[in-house]
Amino acid sequence: MTRLFKTVSPLAILLPIIALYSACGSSEEEVVRFGLATPLEMYLGVQTQRGAEMARDEINASGGIAGKSLELVAVTDSASGERALQVAADFMEDESVVAVVGHSTSGATIAASSIYDRGLPVVSPTATSPEVSDAGPWIFRVASSDVANSSKLAMFSLRELGDRAVLLYANDSYGRGLREGFVRAYEASGGTLLEQYPYIEGQTTDFEAFLLAIRAAQPDLIFIAGLDVTAGVIIQQARDLGIETPVIGGDGIMGLVGQGPLFEGTYVGLLYHPEFPSEAGPRFVEAFTARHGQAPDHFAALAYDAVMLLAEAVRQVGPDRAKIRDYLESVGANNDPFEGVSGSIFFDENGDPERKNFAIGRIVGTATELVAVEGGS
Repeated sequence: MTRLFKTVSPLAILLPIIALYSACGSSEEEVVRFGLATPLEMYLGVQTQRGAEMARDEINASGGIAGKSLELVAVTDSASGERALQVAADFMEDESVVAVVGHSTSGATIAASSIYDRGLPVVSPTATSPEVSDAGPWIFRVASSDVANSSKLAMFSLRELGDRAVLLYANDSYGRGLREGFVRAYEASGGTLLEQYPYIEGQTTDFEAFLLAIRAAQPDLIFIAGLDVTAGVIIQQARDLGIETPVIGGDGIMGLVGQGPLFEGTYVGLLYHPEFPSEAGPRFVEAFTARHGQAPDHFAALAYDAVMLLAEAVRQVGPDRAKIRDYLESVGANNDPFEGVSGSIFFDENGDPERKNFAIGRIVGTATELVAVEGGS
């Protein structure tokens, strides 16, 4: 799960919520309500809301869900487990909310799962921690697990960058999840992991000792399993020491895109790319770009898919929480897979998507150039 730290004003958070509630003048029988839980004050929340609202608007423009308008009740969870618990409790108590799109971050999703598992279906757009797999039978997600994603990063690294790697990883659930999948797949396929260096996300700032050892080892690649802020520090210090070794990381370092020439050529794992192969993809990219003046990122695309998937569930079984959960469980098993802009969605027994597309991009200026699509359907 990527975490970007750009913020917006509290007013920008409140206005969409006020608008949503002011649009709720229709009778309960005429609407279907989904909760939307995401850190609205952060970049990832803004993009998540944009994707979800685009799906809502398209659904309503085409007649709604079985003639009923779709409403989104958007609430910020501030990427906080404590706040997510309160948001979940409020949604749980509001019987008009039949499903939830969220939470965007793994920590918030895991923290709130104990509430949702009392009987409210959830589809997370971008929670990727392996721990989400064990969050309970009411929790589903449309983003693949960090373990699966890092395995694909490992195979790309071995094929395209080399068979001698070093790894720096954040010693938290996100970093350890990426590390686990990368190490297992890389070594199993013939790669040699020269060394692994743990650090504390947001606290470790001096990497000179690690980097001097890396410079002496002369690896083919450096894999960073962490977030963009610390990854930027590592890359800066590496380049200052004359280390020009290629760097690759998971979706957590996507925030380095557009941050300057220092990060040119860095490889980034992507849960979605506008060039992903899907039938609905080109239309979605065109419409989103026209609406917002920029191509969609994975926060927007996966939130769009989550809303569209839940809308299809309601079409099939009605606005009943338990029936929606049972329908989601059947997607790709007893029912056809759901075709989203991020690819086909098949849920396994843990509510995780199987055979999801995962892309590798390379930072070029203010964009990510698509280099490879690993796996998928």
